[in-house]
Amino acid sequence: MNGIMVAAVIAGSLVILGYLLVIWWLDRYEREPLWMLLLVFAWGALGGTSFGCLCSLPFALGAVAVVGESGGQAFTAVVVAPVVEELTKGVVLAALLLTKHLDNETDGLIYGAATGLGFAIVENVVYAAGASAMGTGAVIMVVVLRTFLSALVHCISSGILGMTIGYACHRSGAARWLIWPGLGLALAIANHAIWNGLATAAEFEVIGEASPALLLLGVGVVIAASATMFGLTQLSLHREHAVIRRHLLAESSLGVLPPEHASIIPFWSRRRRTGWLEPHVPQEPYVRAATLLAFRHHQLEVARGERRERYLQDIAALRAEVTRHLRGA
Repeated sequence: MNGIMVAAVIAGSLVILGYLLVIWWLDRYEREPLWMLLLVFAWGALGGTSFGCLCSLPFALGAVAVVGESGGQAFTAVVVAPVVEELTKGVVLAALLLTKHLDNETDGLIYGAATGLGFAIVENVVYAAGASAMGTGAVIMVVVLRTFLSALVHCISSGILGMTIGYACHRSGAARWLIWPGLGLALAIANHAIWNGLATAAEFEVIGEASPALLLLGVGVVIAASATMFGLTQLSLHREHAVIRRHLLAESSLGVLPPEHASIIPFWSRRRRTGWLEPHVPQEPYVRAATLLAFRHHQLEVARGERRERYLQDIAALRAEVTRHLRGA
């Protein structure tokens, strides 16, 4: 690829990294460690793409052998790729269940979006390289379409799966392992398949022959899915606010923290201000400990069995940490 093509790929990659930072920023109440988010992003970029290609290849070759090249390519794009890619991207979300980094559906959405964007950034490079023989204009068109449409599809699809896993992971029974993750995976695959179906029908990758009507429909689908995901994110953040407020008010009634703090910490804009804490109290660690304390109370409410004992231990430890910060110890 010439310099202009390389610049287009780099620009597209920077836009995708911008998506990642915006999504991370949206998690206002208890942001995930950036290094962990980047690890999940790296899995999508390296593990998700590698295993996705390896697992898709036998099915793709089989489809071509059965229905011919064009039919096999369409089947692979609409059926094989959505199923395999959502599974390989989502493997890292299952691994996160072994950690304490999934507090709720917002965390799941953030990590799911990260693995999807990691997958998209490598896929952009691969498709741009494939279009390089068609000239600079083709590469730029591919990068633009994949950065502003396909990358969002990967982000939203994996975000849906992550959100359902984050919602279910602290619950009990069949809903925890089957119903919610199964629903999330089905929605992720469906969203991915709809986009791939429209892209295939419109012949997006044959530059200059795309159907304008299908292109506009595809753009509309991506916009609608993005708006829906944004709305779900805001709903999840509103639920976090309510959880923090309710449980910190209960903690303040027990004397764990001052009542006025219980009216400040649940509000993102208020908690960021200075002057509401004594100088000896470290603001960021204190706010984080109080927020996690509220989350553990909520998780205790929805969990059953042996996990309740673990949450009770976490609550005791976080209460002690909040008290220690207030004392300036």
